[in-house]
Amino acid sequence: MKIKKLVRYTKVLGKRVYRPFKPILNPLLKRLKLAYVLAGLVLIGLMGSFWNTGNRYWAQERAGRWPWSSRAHSQMALAWFEAGNETKALEELKLGNDLLIIKTRAAEASLKKAEDKVTQPGKVRQEIASWEKILETRPNYRDVYLRLAILNYQVGEIKQAQSDWEKANYLDPNNEEVIKVGKIIFPAQP
Repeated sequence: MKIKKLVRYTKVLGKRVYRPFKPILNPLLKRLKLAYVLAGLVLIGLMGSFWNTGNRYWAQERAGRWPWSSRAHSQMALAWFEAGNETKALEELKLGNDLLIIKTRAAEASLKKAEDKVTQPGKVRQEIASWEKILETRPNYRDVYLRLAILNYQVGEIKQAQSDWEKANYLDPNNEEVIKVGKIIFPAQP
């Protein structure tokens, strides 16, 4: 039942689409014979089978769309090699390898930057722990308090940073470095 409706719908749709072109196509279709049309289609199909450049054009299109893709250039190199042009294949292969090296370096740099950013708080906390051990042996050492104030500020522990800075300021209030760190830790103060 559904198939009959689909066939009927297709016929009606075909008639509606064909109607505006009927005056042009009817005289042309009367002159053409079905055998000629079929022979032409077979000839086009055979030409497509024997003319083996489709892979090269596909690879060229891919390399054109993604010029920074090393994969596209490797496929282009294979297409040039299959077409018999070894020099072009070697050029494309070299270009693909160069792009891969550039991308690898960029990825390594990006990963290194992310690793540094992610591991920085852990490293800073280790440094804080080592400075606190030094502070146990030298409790009145201004530079240790300043360093601790800066490190705690870096990891976001503002209250501890302010406390360490106040201790350093108590030990040496006129020191230039103490004043600079104070301006960093207490930016709202004049």
